Amino acid sequence: MNNKSLETMSRLTHCITAINGWSGPALTQYGEERVELGGPVVSRWLAKIANYLTNELAADLFGTGEPTPTRIYTTLQPWQDTLWQIAARAMGWEVLDTRRPLPGDLFVTNILGSEASDALDAGAHVLAQPAQYLSFAWDGPLDGALDGLAEIATQPDALVVDTPPLLFQARDEALAGTRPSAPVQGRRVALLWDARTGAGQVLDQWMQGRSVLIIDPHAISPDRLTQILATEDADGGLVTYQKVTTRRGLAQRRA
Repeated sequence: MNNKSLETMSRLTHCITAINGWSGPALTQYGEERVELGGPVVSRWLAKIANYLTNELAADLFGTGEPTPTRIYTTLQPWQDTLWQIAARAMGWEVLDTRRPLPGDLFVTNILGSEASDALDAGAHVLAQPAQYLSFAWDGPLDGALDGLAEIATQPDALVVDTPPLLFQARDEALAGTRPSAPVQGRRVALLWDARTGAGQVLDQWMQGRSVLIIDPHAISPDRLTQILATEDADGGLVTYQKVTTRRGLAQRRA
């Protein structure tokens, strides 16, 4: 389906162009619901998010007329988290592990609760995005937040912003020192979703030209894995990542 690897591509625009040409699913999620995104759909999401982050939220901190990326944190479904984190990191945004918002930060969430209220009180932007894939708008009061789908929908389907050469850095930062525990083969692989490094794992496999199946272990029982891999034709099997602990391992990861 997608025999063109992204390994030589350094910018989000390269990634978007390549994935847009893939046939078949680029990203599938098994979690609270099954969600499947083809290459063109993934490309549109990434482009819209990058356009939004740059044109609407990146501040001109130094008065140069150029937008300055800021910080983002999320509480989303795995497929949503993947797209927001990859687009943000590739545009130079910092993805926060801790929940200590500052003015100008962005919080994207499926739940408007105390965490969203705290972010708004701190001067952060809050986008409410429904968890369900086929939703068209936020169903309920926004209480100071913005409707994430409505905000993204206004953005062009194609990139209209410059993309920095940060794709490799975005991947490595998102992987947080992890790498596949064994050589990976096949055209389509499965990953057990990890909130901290999951987006990096997906990007890593995309950069090898592979379709990715995300399995959320909080929603899917382990005894279903074999059946799911067979049903989804994940010929590369289940890929696991582990922490790199040696200099040799780091050198192999960067090679």
